[in-house]
Amino acid sequence: MQSFYSQGFISIIIVCLVVLCLGGFRRKNNLILQFVQRGVLSFIAIVLLNRLFAYLSVPVFVGMNMWTMLIGAILGIPGICLLFGISLF
Repeated sequence: MQSFYSQGFISIIIVCLVVLCLGGFRRKNNLILQFVQRGVLSFIAIVLLNRLFAYLSVPVFVGMNMWTMLIGAILGIPGICLLFGISLF
């Protein structure tokens, strides 16, 4: 069962990196592309922070759904900190 989760995690990272690379090849980033990039980066940050906190045995978990990606895309790093702060309480 663990290999299924690790394969899913690797495939998510690959898809996210492809999206980021497509954005990097353009000379002029428009607003929608920047928004998608921030959403993808916030998704990666939340997944990595969830894994880090699980490894450190800290009882913090932020679920992944469209609302958490939207908050991360709009607010950036403060939004991700806000999500983890709310999950502490």
